[in-house]
Amino acid sequence: MANRYLVAPREQKCIGCGLCVLAVTRYEKRQLGTKNSPITIKGFPGQHKIQIDYGEVIKNPKKIVQICPQNCFDTILS
Repeated sequence: MANRYLVAPREQKCIGCGLCVLAVTRYEKRQLGTKNSPITIKGFPGQHKIQIDYGEVIKNPKKIVQICPQNCFDTILS
C-alpha cells in the first residue's frame, strides 16, 4: 500500500498563521499547542519557511492540506 506524504510546494504563499502546526499537533499527537509538532514555521512576514519532519508519520495529511488558508500544502504518493 502506498503512503501519502505531506509536502509544501507553495511555501512562498505562507502567511505564518500556524494553523497547520496546531492542526497536526491536534490530529496526530492528541495535544493542543505547537510543542512537539512535526511542522514548524520559521521566518518573518513575506519570507516564511515551512519545515516538515519526515521522521514522524503524519497519518492524515489531507486534513492539513484542507486547513491551510493559502493552499501551501499537497500530498504525494510514495
